Amino acid sequence: MQRALVTGASRGIGRALVAELAGRGLEVIATARRADDLAGLPGVVLLALDVTSDASVAAAAEAAGRVDVLVNNAGVSVGAPVEDTPVGVALALFDTNVVGPLRLIKVFLPGMRQRGSGTVVNVSSVGGRVAFPLNGANAASKHALEALSETLAMEVRRFGVRVLVVQLGGVATGMYEKQERYFSPPYADLDRAQQDAYQDHRARQVGLTAEQAARGIADAIADTGRPLRVPIGQDAAGIIAARARLDDTAWAAQVGGFAQPESKESE
Repeated sequence: MQRALVTGASRGIGRALVAELAGRGLEVIATARRADDLAGLPGVVLLALDVTSDASVAAAAEAAGRVDVLVNNAGVSVGAPVEDTPVGVALALFDTNVVGPLRLIKVFLPGMRQRGSGTVVNVSSVGGRVAFPLNGANAASKHALEALSETLAMEVRRFGVRVLVVQLGGVATGMYEKQERYFSPPYADLDRAQQDAYQDHRARQVGLTAEQAARGIADAIADTGRPLRVPIGQDAAGIIAARARLDDTAWAAQVGGFAQPESKESE
């Protein structure tokens, strides 16, 4: 039986993915900063794990034992123009979104390499390929995670280890409502435009539920023929395709008002 470890499993996509993988017959280790937050997840191993702490990662790795599928799902976000993004907030965001997965890879990859098999799944988003206003720090961290993942994939393929980058589109997890936001007066209009666009997307039911996203991730894990990058959700594929065919000026014109980019894939 394959053993999977999922970080950030206390809520949202991580929690849904734990249930999805367990339902598919995997032995699942669910982790979160506080093990109490994992209450209610039946039939899985529960572990406290703070991805920003070397000591916590080492202790969790010792307790977890063999891991065949590592899912780096834990992540944080912030809403702010680049100018208004506090440096300390940006550093903390990178520690969770980029260095956190690196810490987990460093402790679990050696076992995969020695066994000649394993899968590393890094949960990214369309922000890993596409930039939007007020999303600079988030997108920078996801771009970095994708670069790390692409490099890792080239390095470990010869050892039988597979790397997946999951590029999520809109998912109703509540992260947007809970994110820290920093805006000075010159950017207040952009803040309002973003919130209006978000409410419009919710009203039109753009995006996925956490459970739908989890099924997409689980399908990608099960399908060994999937490429490195896997967009999850029709809006994700559409946005990435739209950015690929537009130059910088055309893209800026599309997203400056926070409307969802038009694309054949998302129609």
